[in-house]
Amino acid sequence: MVEIVGHRAFKGKYPENTLLAFEKAYAAGADVIETDLQMTSDGVVVVNHDSDTGRMWNKNLVISESTWEEVKELRCKEDAALAMMTLKEILTWAVGHPGAKLMLDIKFTNEKIIMIKTFADMLEVKNDLKFWQERITWGLWLLDWYDFGIETGVLRDFRVIVISLSLDIASQFVKRSLSLNNPRYKLFGISVHFVSSWTSHFRLKLLPLLMENDIKVYLWTVNKPVDFKYLCELPIHGAITDDPVKARKLCDGHTVTKTPTAGRKFVVPGVTSVDGLRFHAFIKVYNILCTLLYSKWVHIKLCGWSIAYVIFLFLRIIHFL
Repeated sequence: MVEIVGHRAFKGKYPENTLLAFEKAYAAGADVIETDLQMTSDGVVVVNHDSDTGRMWNKNLVISESTWEEVKELRCKEDAALAMMTLKEILTWAVGHPGAKLMLDIKFTNEKIIMIKTFADMLEVKNDLKFWQERITWGLWLLDWYDFGIETGVLRDFRVIVISLSLDIASQFVKRSLSLNNPRYKLFGISVHFVSSWTSHFRLKLLPLLMENDIKVYLWTVNKPVDFKYLCELPIHGAITDDPVKARKLCDGHTVTKTPTAGRKFVVPGVTSVDGLRFHAFIKVYNILCTLLYSKWVHIKLCGWSIAYVIFLFLRIIHFL
């Protein structure tokens, strides 16, 4: 059965990463709740996707340049009763909700010390390392963060996944994990954009290596029925989705494959159908995006906006992200 992971808790129906969204995702039976971590200037780890607060909250602050005293006064634009939560608050919530599991997307725009702070917050909330090792998945974007977690010991015996748009970066984590040959720091899985799983590189080259070494695959952000159909035709461990209720129903409507040869047997749709046209267009968009976003010039700002930011806005409009 595909593991259903609530994206930013329950982003599809409730203000993302808020206590309300966590409660609704838990009530909906999400297997795991995914959330995002940032850190204030005075070292408080908070739950928020963006590095600033303007999109979700009633005042625009840069979190890393603001104190917790400033951030805690913010209120959600959609519901003024909701405030930004600290990681400690969410961990305390998890302790009080049997079976709750969290996937922590730790943004690489932070300093690496956020990993130490996160680990310390766990033990301050409940001084039981095994308890957290069974409930927390660390999500990292860059290889040197994986190395840092190994060097400091904070990742020992935890589930660790690499989150990346790039299959090349995901492969770097896989290679590092295999070179360590240490089960205490073994990479648990990769979390990649759903379109990347349609590429021949993923299906024919990377997927066999992952299956051979029992490294799981998560896809984000999967919402459309046809995308769940594609997902279930591949040995995918988990779907990160905006609506856990809808996702469960869609997955239950398909037979899930776990066979090692699934990548070779995957049927690529033709371009004569609407779904097929979207499939091939999205692969082209994905390949262009991977090339662009790892170029330095797309991050140059013009009139306050970077080209990368404009690209992301466009991709949201076409429901690519």
